[in-house]
Amino acid sequence: MAVQTIERPRSGAAEMWGKFRAMGGPQHIVDGAAPAVAFLLAYATIDAKMGVLFALGTAGAVAVYRLLKGDSIRVVSVSLITVVVFSLFVGITGEGRGFYLPDLIICVVCTVAFGLTLLTGRPLSGWACRKIGLEPAEPADPDARNLLHRRITLVWFGFWAAHLVIMVPLYLANKVVLLGSVALVLGKPALVLMLAGTWLWVRRSLHAPAQ
Repeated sequence: MAVQTIERPRSGAAEMWGKFRAMGGPQHIVDGAAPAVAFLLAYATIDAKMGVLFALGTAGAVAVYRLLKGDSIRVVSVSLITVVVFSLFVGITGEGRGFYLPDLIICVVCTVAFGLTLLTGRPLSGWACRKIGLEPAEPADPDARNLLHRRITLVWFGFWAAHLVIMVPLYLANKVVLLGSVALVLGKPALVLMLAGTWLWVRRSLHAPAQ
């Protein structure tokens, strides 16, 4: 007589780690960190100009490696252009801390966007999840879904606001190395984890009534 095995549900942490890996989290962290680390090392030991050259060189090498591995040209191009834009701000401002100015601008825009949609009662996370197909276009219980996304949007608002609270004082104090070190942690690693956590939160909320 065959013995049936019951598959136990994965824990939230295990499921989020699985989604994190499926989203290419480790790869994105390495790709995003390598040029930033190169900039910091060259800036700390030589100057901002060499920091930019090292960052661009590293980003170019990563791009070539990813293309040879078969990655999408679009994804690789976006990563490379991002480093180019960040590097341009060093030339525009004439300061090493300018490398992180685009990051701060992005944080301001995202903080305002999530905050405004909370005030209007149309949480941004709900729109984003519907756009990518994670959330049904017409949920069975719109009020419950709206309440859920108000909470999720509030968490994202806090996420971006925390970036500003931590990074703006370092930028104003011109603590470039410390600013860059913080940006490495609060950049792609934290963002990919937030995306994976949001995916898990929304997905489980959709399956909860059926369970």
